[in-house]
Amino acid sequence: MKCIFNTGSVLILSILLLIFAPQKAEGQKNALWVGGGIQTSSMDDMKYLQEFILESYPVEGKIISSFPAYTMGSFGWINQRSPTIRIGAGYGFSATGAKSNYTDYTGYITSLMNVVSHRVGAFASYSVLGGDWYELSVIGRFEVKYSKVDLTSNLYALGASGFTENSYSSWSPGGAGGAEFLIHLKNYSFGLEGGYDIDAQGKLSKRENNEELKDPNDPERVLTTNWTGWYAQAKFILWLDL
Repeated sequence: MKCIFNTGSVLILSILLLIFAPQKAEGQKNALWVGGGIQTSSMDDMKYLQEFILESYPVEGKIISSFPAYTMGSFGWINQRSPTIRIGAGYGFSATGAKSNYTDYTGYITSLMNVVSHRVGAFASYSVLGGDWYELSVIGRFEVKYSKVDLTSNLYALGASGFTENSYSSWSPGGAGGAEFLIHLKNYSFGLEGGYDIDAQGKLSKRENNEELKDPNDPERVLTTNWTGWYAQAKFILWLDL
């Protein structure tokens, strides 16, 4: 039988196999990761405050949005401790918000609530299933969140206008648990991570003077942020030790 491969074809094929051949993560010790996805959040007190502000309108307004699932992102460092155990640390960012509005031919009232969190923490994962090409792990996280809440109201009626803005912040510890599925290709991996985030809820205070944001119906209670909810993100990992 006549051979259909010449020397050049064999060489090209060999190079391609070297580039794309899978490798187990266990031979790779350190890595950098970046991720992006979507997250839900409870924000019970913020929804309560939105309702209170809406009821204070001199006319009947409506809620346009109330803290929907929104964007999140993260990046950090990974260390492979053993063939099945990884640890790491990183930074994460989440955002959400709300909007209420009333509009007619004489003017409008608009109230906005923008909420963001900056978080730093550590994680550990344990591989429960996998091979050369793929890996399924359980993952747990501990992190500290710094949250910022900006409340703005804009009023325009019969040629007169007004604008108010207040900024609040909070600190809160939290944790998350979930699963991670990765596909390994040479010196990088990509996949998905999803789970449930539990937030200890941080008491809000004014950024300029630390005045607490009290419940308008109960002055003894301080309103809080609450990032408890589901999350999912796509991840890309670059292994540094080959």
